[in-house]
Amino acid sequence: MDILNFNYSQIESLLFIFSRVTAIILFAPILGSAQIQAKLKVGLALVFSILVFPMVPIETLPAPRGLFELAIHISTDAAIGLAIAFAVRLIFTAVQVAGTIVDFQMGFGVVNVIDPQTQAQVSITAQFQNILAVLIFLAADAHHFIIGAIVQSFELINLAEVDFSNVTPELILRYFSSMFLIAVKIAAPIMAILFFLSVGLGLVARTVPQMNVFIVGFPLQIGVGLLMVALAMPFFSLILQNQISELPSRLAGLMGSF
Repeated sequence: MDILNFNYSQIESLLFIFSRVTAIILFAPILGSAQIQAKLKVGLALVFSILVFPMVPIETLPAPRGLFELAIHISTDAAIGLAIAFAVRLIFTAVQVAGTIVDFQMGFGVVNVIDPQTQAQVSITAQFQNILAVLIFLAADAHHFIIGAIVQSFELINLAEVDFSNVTPELILRYFSSMFLIAVKIAAPIMAILFFLSVGLGLVARTVPQMNVFIVGFPLQIGVGLLMVALAMPFFSLILQNQISELPSRLAGLMGSF
């Protein structure tokens, strides 16, 4: 393939690939971080598109008969890329939800910091666990799954036969429910200890009314919560690695539903 001598049909095919790859890179975790300049993201998407182009089956790329059909197919490709990136990002969303739940239990609910990836305000524990999740994600080479999903999407999805009605609300709800289930699993040990601590402080308040439980309980909850966050790190890493190992099958199931 001579990249300097594309014909018209090859330019159209490259445009379809570029729109899907750009959507994935712009919204996927880590690659789509706000800290990475937009020019670098677009350039990376263009390089990936050129590298992927020879591996894409020609029969999966439509032959539009006009400008309107071309725009429809490009929009469809971008929507497919967004869906793939969204499925990957749900893992990090679950981590942030778990950290937010823990912070509310510890009393850190009003203490927020800026997440450099999304430029959104998140709690301190959520940001700490999110940084660990990024390191585990990279250490497990999960970013290679995203690159592999780009090529696999063109093998499994025929753009000329895409039907978004197959992506049922049941599938979307299953992804959302799995996200909250992961969040509860991550936060469960810390939530359980803090719950029993609150029950114990309540019993102390009833038996020793002279003691100011609020003054004693606030630093105690913070200390016990931080200790449990540290002790639960192996458990957190195990859950995250299990979710990362399931990511290829989850992406394949999503792409097979189109």
